[in-house]
Amino acid sequence: MRVLTSRFARARGEEGATAVIVVLCIIALFGMVVLVVDVGGLLLRRRAMVNGADAAALAAAKTCTLLSDTQPPETAADVWAGDNVDNVNVGPTNIVQIANCDGGSAAPNGYVSVRYQAPQDLFFAPVLGYPDTGTVSTEATAIWGPPGSANPIPIVIYSASFNNCRLDSDPTPGSRCYVWEDNQNTTGAQSAFGLLDLRTDDPSRYGWDSVAGAQCPDAGSGPNDWIGDYPDPNVGNLPSNYPAPTYVCRSNGFQESAWNLLENLEGQILFFPVNRCYDTPVGNETDGQISSSVQPVACGATPHQYDIIGFVAFRLIDVLRPSEAQPTTGNCGPFTRGFPASSPLNLDTAGITQGCFTTAPQLIDPASVDVTRIGGGPTNPPPVRGPDGTTCVGATIDYCYDPSTRSVLWNIGGPASEGNKEVSFSWISDGPCGIPPGNNSSHCLVVDYVDIQIGGSGPGGGDPNSNIRAYKLCEPTVASTCAPISVPVP
Repeated sequence: MRVLTSRFARARGEEGATAVIVVLCIIALFGMVVLVVDVGGLLLRRRAMVNGADAAALAAAKTCTLLSDTQPPETAADVWAGDNVDNVNVGPTNIVQIANCDGGSAAPNGYVSVRYQAPQDLFFAPVLGYPDTGTVSTEATAIWGPPGSANPIPIVIYSASFNNCRLDSDPTPGSRCYVWEDNQNTTGAQSAFGLLDLRTDDPSRYGWDSVAGAQCPDAGSGPNDWIGDYPDPNVGNLPSNYPAPTYVCRSNGFQESAWNLLENLEGQILFFPVNRCYDTPVGNETDGQISSSVQPVACGATPHQYDIIGFVAFRLIDVLRPSEAQPTTGNCGPFTRGFPASSPLNLDTAGITQGCFTTAPQLIDPASVDVTRIGGGPTNPPPVRGPDGTTCVGATIDYCYDPSTRSVLWNIGGPASEGNKEVSFSWISDGPCGIPPGNNSSHCLVVDYVDIQIGGSGPGGGDPNSNIRAYKLCEPTVASTCAPISVPVP
């Protein structure tokens, strides 16, 4: 009996130790809950904050690169931060440093850094004596500048080759554009189809960044290889040397196979070199496209070497051949109208009434507009057409054409008799790429403008006058990520 009593006594004496173990387990359990729920929530919040700060920095940088963007960078940054993070603090001082934000017109590059904070509720931490709310803070920096290099597609882009949006007017990101590539892809009588020689092994004779007046022999199957293997690792990033010119040899002739291969890249984002030229070159300009004798060549003429000032990124939507890209054309009339009762006669309305087209065409050829008499004889002479414009008076003219309103105007004081006349004209309606610039060999690239991916390996070395700006995120504590721009650590 004595032995049993002693054992029961020892068991009762260990009850306090069990309670301590339970309490310690509960504390450890709460610690695990805090780690899983509260710390996990903070980490998730930080991930969202990183995305929000990155978006805010890029948005602020974008306002600094576009001349057409009047939104203050702070406002743009706050909008994007707020769209990405709930309850983020969008106070007036979230931009912590910024340089050269002047629309890109004076300085070639710049940078902006943002800092944002947001609260995060803590559910279990207060049980352990911690606050019930934590704060998550993140920073991000974006830089901008002219594009420096890229692994490009071997097809040149003229800023003047757009019919519906132009590089020199900062088109809206995502805009649907079309580019004509043919032997009249700007104005005048081009005999080049925009293909480039990307070789770099002998710049004294040919290729990219070649010597002015280089021989520029035919690149052979090069354009096919570079398009078929795009982005071709054998090409790599190619430079733009602004303020010095970057001369690139034109690839001779037209290669249908190149366009066949280009169709395989539809849907992808492609980097295109941008050519610098002048409509009316003056003197011995050392920049802009040149002839084989190193003379400046106007935009509308055929160059021997292009002058590449930078790169632009497009998402390729479609490659249209001449038969696919041609507009709809037609003749309307002759149809009868009574004058002066029908004056002014709007040809858009008349053409729809006559069934010539269902909607107004993009172009009515002014030279084709004709008003003729019905019948003949010395007492019914043919109407005399006067000069185009809104003024149609005088004793020697009977009618005029006003291109601004596309209307026929009748002059009551003219020599022709009044009454019924026959009217006719020619018209053109846009094809998928608008009206071709001049001939039936026109090939058209339908593209979406990709603003955020303009440029190549990074901003910094392109032409500040080209209105082409790259912008990207960088980390100031790692200087190489911001090169060639020196960005202080905020």
